[in-house]
Amino acid sequence: MMNLSPKAIRFLVEVLEFRIAAYQVQLDEQDLSEDEASELTNDMMFLESLLQEFQKMRDVPVSQVF
Repeated sequence: MMNLSPKAIRFLVEVLEFRIAAYQVQLDEQDLSEDEASELTNDMMFLESLLQEFQKMRDVPVSQVF
């Protein structure tokens, strides 16, 4: 497992949220074939699972080192 800083985790959460929203716009606004829509949906679901994991990491308090 990678050790990511809190800043890196927040950045990745933001990036994933942006990409998921962009996929949703594509699904809503473009006339996609069934295969294209399925591929986008699968990609979006994968990104959503990554997002959930990063959100869990983000919400864990960072232990303070003195």
